[in-house]
Amino acid sequence: MLIVQSQSTDVYRNLAVEEWLLNHAGERGPILFLCVNAPCVVIGKNQNPWRECRLSLMEKENVPLARRISGGGAVYHDEGNLNIGVIVPRTEYREEKQYELIFQTLEKFGIRASKLRKNSLAVDGKKFSGQAFSFRGQHVLHHGTLLVNSDLKRLGRYLGSEFAGIETKAVASVPAEVANLSSFAPDLTAEKLSLALIDEFRIMYEEVGQASCLSGQAGSLSYVEDIPEADLLPMIGKLSSKDWKLGHTPRFQVTINGQTLEVEKGRIAGMNGSPLFEEWVKK
Repeated sequence: MLIVQSQSTDVYRNLAVEEWLLNHAGERGPILFLCVNAPCVVIGKNQNPWRECRLSLMEKENVPLARRISGGGAVYHDEGNLNIGVIVPRTEYREEKQYELIFQTLEKFGIRASKLRKNSLAVDGKKFSGQAFSFRGQHVLHHGTLLVNSDLKRLGRYLGSEFAGIETKAVASVPAEVANLSSFAPDLTAEKLSLALIDEFRIMYEEVGQASCLSGQAGSLSYVEDIPEADLLPMIGKLSSKDWKLGHTPRFQVTINGQTLEVEKGRIAGMNGSPLFEEWVKK
């Protein structure tokens, strides 16, 4: 058993660490990874960012975009949002068990939660969590967001389509009324929830002996062998690149000022020079 709690709030570093843990899970599992990110918007692997978030507003307000390795919908992160990831062997993965980890933890604070539609969690019909999965090799990453006391006004401003009428087969987010968990338990904080999740994780996975509980220092994670910075930097570079965030977007069609454009891999197909769509729309 391994428990890793990042002190970095850099979304790209935290996504890289999470992916590194998935790639190197080996015999270390099950693994619990907890982190909090500075304000950002994170979309699913197969989503269209121009349909899911208001990129121009985010750029103006220095709110970065990130694309994760799992599916699912777009989510807003800030310091009031706790991110939880659990990595287990593929043969031992049970989706409902990961939901129970959260439900049982929340019951300690007097909160009764349940599933909402396919991969969302809610209290009284109000969504507080989106969940997603990544299967890689012999292991599975099941992760999600937990709105504790997030800025819901900013969430509403950033999530939404940049352009109307985008036609695409990209995965679309499902709108839902959201709520912070602190509205049901006023004293709840991300720190308190983290500690409770760690305790419940140890109970659920029947810890033998003392689990390794590691906290990052100065923006990097401490690990049993230390996660090599040389491993993380290329991953951070990929995750923060426009090629991954924008170029990975499935082909789509959009009409702007009467002109219909076909966009593939972030570039306008059929236009001289195949210009980058993001640069063309700024002209």
